[in-house]
Amino acid sequence: MVHDITHSQLTSFDGTRRTTKPHVVILGAGASLAAFPSGDAAGRRLPLMANVVEVLGLTEAIRKAGFDPTSNFESLYSSLHKSGSSSPLLEAIEKRVMEYFSSLRLPSSLTLYDLLLLSLRPKDAIFTFNWDPFLVDAYLRNHGNVPLPKIFHLHGNVRVSFCSQCGHAKEKAEICRTCGGRTTPSKLLYPVENKNYANDVFIASQWEQVRDYIANAAMITIFGYSAPATDKEAMDIFTKAWKVNDEESRPVERVEIIDIRDGEEIAEQWAPFAHFDHFDPCRSFFESWLARYPRRTIEALAHTGFDGHWVESIPWAGNLKGVTESIAALVDAEKHYS
Repeated sequence: MVHDITHSQLTSFDGTRRTTKPHVVILGAGASLAAFPSGDAAGRRLPLMANVVEVLGLTEAIRKAGFDPTSNFESLYSSLHKSGSSSPLLEAIEKRVMEYFSSLRLPSSLTLYDLLLLSLRPKDAIFTFNWDPFLVDAYLRNHGNVPLPKIFHLHGNVRVSFCSQCGHAKEKAEICRTCGGRTTPSKLLYPVENKNYANDVFIASQWEQVRDYIANAAMITIFGYSAPATDKEAMDIFTKAWKVNDEESRPVERVEIIDIRDGEEIAEQWAPFAHFDHFDPCRSFFESWLARYPRRTIEALAHTGFDGHWVESIPWAGNLKGVTESIAALVDAEKHYS
């Protein structure tokens, strides 16, 4: 006889089986847009590559320089980069991108990024392509209250600096709080034809983690990332990381993709890069395993995938304080087998 698993049983689950494997989340710009559809705390819009020129007010400067402001932004940046780093327009774009994204402020209310962070454990990891500060700011306000996952910034971030002496990313500051050395702000823009991440010490350090985490992951959630063909180097790295699973017969147990697009369109987009031939499409974060089984996604996967149990979802709702309190029992149980 098959028994159902209640959320109270998940709360006290003892962490056996494959539950020590990480849940890996990959974030793209679509995730931040979904999390902040009305913009930041002051209502400032969150740009995507398709409208970044308009939102950042760069249209006239680009037109005056003799370029088409409606052209692909990454291709435009690459063209300017080829002309030399002293290009006035190149400098203006880099300065404006840094200024605008740095000015964005996290709303004081509960956000989707708070929920995302709280739904994962320290064994898990988030790899983000986003420049915006929201994930970092949400991490900082929840840090110390609940053990959180590790975060890696694959395209840099406006809230992050890198200390070459310590070899670690830090909260943005001129001086490293660990060793006292000077830090370097993370770079944001790269020419699309040659995003050579190995040339940047900070970015290389972030990408070094991708292979290990993906190769050992039990579950991967891809949220708002469209696997752009323009970012060939990134996709080559992901492809090699996924192939490790094939070669060593350790496939990821479950892949879910959170995206508002049609499932067939998503499958076609990822087909050239991914080893998996099946994934769970979700149209919102709240349909995902992360939202239904916060901090217990892998346990829930073990029960459903290997035992054939129906697993009751774990309820959590309310404001930031209420959500933190609702997962307190989960966090407390983790102390006994972390």
